[in-house]
Amino acid sequence: MNKVPIAQFAEFIEFFPLLRPPFSLLPDLEQIPADPVPLPEVLLDAYILPFEGDEVDEYTEYIPYGKIEGTKDYHAMIYWKAGVLKYEFILATYGLDGQPTSHAIIGGIRYEEEGTIHSVAIVNEDLRITIAEGLAEEGTKEILPEETQSYFMAIKPTGQIIYEMNEEEEKE
Repeated sequence: MNKVPIAQFAEFIEFFPLLRPPFSLLPDLEQIPADPVPLPEVLLDAYILPFEGDEVDEYTEYIPYGKIEGTKDYHAMIYWKAGVLKYEFILATYGLDGQPTSHAIIGGIRYEEEGTIHSVAIVNEDLRITIAEGLAEEGTKEILPEETQSYFMAIKPTGQIIYEMNEEEEKE
């Protein structure tokens, strides 16, 4: 009889080094370890792929980046997703029992027809996240100021990731 391996959440967590806020995530491949330790397939299937849904293909790679320090009622992990024409930092939250709760793209690079979209994230001590996103036209590395926007996210005490309005939007 073949035994099916069981994914243990504690084992999954071990792949993610601690990250102490505040910290930044830049669309820079130098932030990714040169020799990353790949997740065993059973852990990938149990804890990453439930968030990915139909976007999974044979060209996509997932690398553990870090576990955000200071959460008590949930776990907040960041993994790096490398796919065809896009590299993304993804924030994923899990209940203490390892059940997937919420996820969001919080940084990276995407190559699109009109140019390259760069996203930078700052994760603050209060677990609010500021994301700045800008477009560099094809063939240039300069971000166009008129094509730059920022938005905000937060992780609620339940582990749910939400978008927040900035002060200018609240006044309108």
